[in-house]
Amino acid sequence: MTRKAQSAMEYLMTYGWAILIVIIVAAALYALGIFNPATYSQSTAVGFQGFQVPTGGWQVNSTTVTIVLKNMMGANINITSIVAKYANGVTNETNVQLPVTLGPSDEQKFEMYGGTFSGPNPGASYSIIIEINYDNLDTGLTGFTSTGTITGTAS
Repeated sequence: MTRKAQSAMEYLMTYGWAILIVIIVAAALYALGIFNPATYSQSTAVGFQGFQVPTGGWQVNSTTVTIVLKNMMGANINITSIVAKYANGVTNETNVQLPVTLGPSDEQKFEMYGGTFSGPNPGASYSIIIEINYDNLDTGLTGFTSTGTITGTAS
């Protein structure tokens, strides 16, 4: 009978130590931020047909979205509105006096914020849709929309 008890104790001790080691490793990985999705968020700007967003040309924090847009259309354009749309349904418009006229290859910085702004907390990942409405001054055609998405980690 004592042989069975000793065998059971050895079995429990072996698995007990193994479980303890797994818990310690998991706690260490959590402390290093391995399980935080924001750790793996790369800053990207995709879309923006007719516009270029320079690398690092945007910043998002809990109160504002700042973005630099470069006119790559080869024509003079008139930006009539810019709106930031968040996953939670909040939208913010630019504080720059619109319309803004951009010549070919001209750049302009836009800041967006609003009274109902609820941006991401510092360190949190985000994905924000930017909608740009503009008119082509060279052709006289109006009502164009270019949409792009910026992603990254809030500062």
